[in-house]
Amino acid sequence: MQGGEITVRHTHRTLPSWAILAIGVVATGAALIWASGLRDETGESLLDKDTATVLVALIGAAATLLSLLFQRLGEVRHQVKNSHGTNLRDDIDKLDARIRGIEETAGHAVRAARKASDDTVQLREDVQAGRRETGEVRADVRGLRRDIGRLTDAINHKKEAS
Repeated sequence: MQGGEITVRHTHRTLPSWAILAIGVVATGAALIWASGLRDETGESLLDKDTATVLVALIGAAATLLSLLFQRLGEVRHQVKNSHGTNLRDDIDKLDARIRGIEETAGHAVRAARKASDDTVQLREDVQAGRRETGEVRADVRGLRRDIGRLTDAINHKKEAS
């Protein structure tokens, strides 16, 4: 498979159900005609007409139904039977192993995403704490400037007074 294309490795062709039914009806009709002509050595009919009709119709219906059943079983068998030398159980085991690997990878990805989310929350908290500290430092610097300004004014007043 490349680029989204699906490749069919093998196909299984079966007769459509309507064709099997048609063949069954034709075969049953032919059997009715044949059974009505069955005679013993004296020329008498082996089966009376009604019995022969019912018997052949039942056998024809049973044969047609069995044909349909065998067709469906063949389709199921074709789906289960592999053409590449392994059986269905082997393929299922391989798929289970692949799924376990994918689950493990997905688990790692989820844990990594949660850790990244936790790290982002921690980083946001650190930035907010840094902003608070910066605000406090700025307040301290403003206070120091006021103090320096007062001291400078006091020194200047002393110099002028002296």
